[in-house]
Amino acid sequence: MGEQRGELPRRGYTYRLSRRQLLVVGSAAALAACAPGTGTAPNAQTTAGATAATTGKPLKVGQLLPFTKVYAELGASMKRASDLYVKTAGGRLSNRPVTFIYEDDANDTPTALQKTQKFIDQDQVDLMMGVVPTPQAYGIRNVVDAAKMITIITNAGGNFFSRQVPNCTPACFSKYTFRSSFSSYQISYPIGEYVSGKGTKEFFLCYSNYGFGTESAADFKAGLAKNGGTTTGTPVAPPLGNADFLPFVTQIKAQPTKNVYSFFSGSDAIGYIRAWNQLGMNAAGYKMYGAGFLTEQDVLKEVKELANGAITSLFWGVELDNAENRTFVDSYKKEYNNLLPDVFAVQAWDGMKAVDEALKATGGDSSDKDRFIRALEDVKFRSPRGDFAFDKATHNPVQDVYIREVRTTGGQTVNVIIDKVAKVTDPGK
Repeated sequence: MGEQRGELPRRGYTYRLSRRQLLVVGSAAALAACAPGTGTAPNAQTTAGATAATTGKPLKVGQLLPFTKVYAELGASMKRASDLYVKTAGGRLSNRPVTFIYEDDANDTPTALQKTQKFIDQDQVDLMMGVVPTPQAYGIRNVVDAAKMITIITNAGGNFFSRQVPNCTPACFSKYTFRSSFSSYQISYPIGEYVSGKGTKEFFLCYSNYGFGTESAADFKAGLAKNGGTTTGTPVAPPLGNADFLPFVTQIKAQPTKNVYSFFSGSDAIGYIRAWNQLGMNAAGYKMYGAGFLTEQDVLKEVKELANGAITSLFWGVELDNAENRTFVDSYKKEYNNLLPDVFAVQAWDGMKAVDEALKATGGDSSDKDRFIRALEDVKFRSPRGDFAFDKATHNPVQDVYIREVRTTGGQTVNVIIDKVAKVTDPGK
């Protein structure tokens, strides 16, 4: 979702690894099992759902996710949703039993490259899914493109991953990559345009200092300018995985602009919100705005009412009122001890649904890559987020973006949807 990137010399469509790197890859299968909701790595290979014998060829899916460090809970959430989807489907998609091979990217691009190469060469997976941080998505793009490995990104939102522009770095659109999540533009531009259109035009910026954080701030600023809004001062930009947010929130309080737009996620969002409250920011008249990950359910279950009043934008909310979302939330809570799902679970769920629908269209065949890509491009279904379809030009979803406010009612803290921006697409250039 720091810009650590790794380059491995090319060898055909693969990348040559050092002896030490090969030992790292070879040891990946020994990762310890991961219980839902923990930050430890899961078993490397899991057959989802108990199934009887089937005539379909097994479908092997490599899932590259964080199970340690700042985004550990995001990876655990995606694993839960993926496992639940296949369990709900009886363990098979288009009569093919599904095997997930989970690997921990450890929030490190060289590690992500090693695990990706393992999926391709050693595991020979049919397709890849996952990837939370934007640097890892940029880092593996050339590998999966060269290998013609269809990959569905279930989180990383860097804009250039799905855009086609001249001399694009660090990576650009590949016909083999799709996103069941978002681009930074889709999340951050609409709320900037929305709040400035409602008359709130002056903001201070605070964001996590890495690729997606800086993109989110820039997109918000561009949306804000659409209706004459401006940002003030020098932004505060803590490093990713920051341990102490008090000095940074102190800097925010030392400047006069009361409306603050922020991008943080995972444990960073938790630390930021706690520091915000510790310094009495609400009482001092400061107002928290942000990209929706700042107050997603993974964060709210830790900070609870401390986030009340925060305004964020995202393409889903746990209280979104449609039949698919009600069914999804109920199934997730039943499976995982009354735990509320979050947007990361929705992204993984919809990624699985897209694969399922594309397999149905191809009669279960994923071997013809061009045919499977066309099937994915034509996918349309009702998602917990609403209508789901891929934009054929970018392979991003076309989706409504909801304006949400954090409220606590009946002892439960959630994002309440207060408005929406309809059918947001990424410009693709």
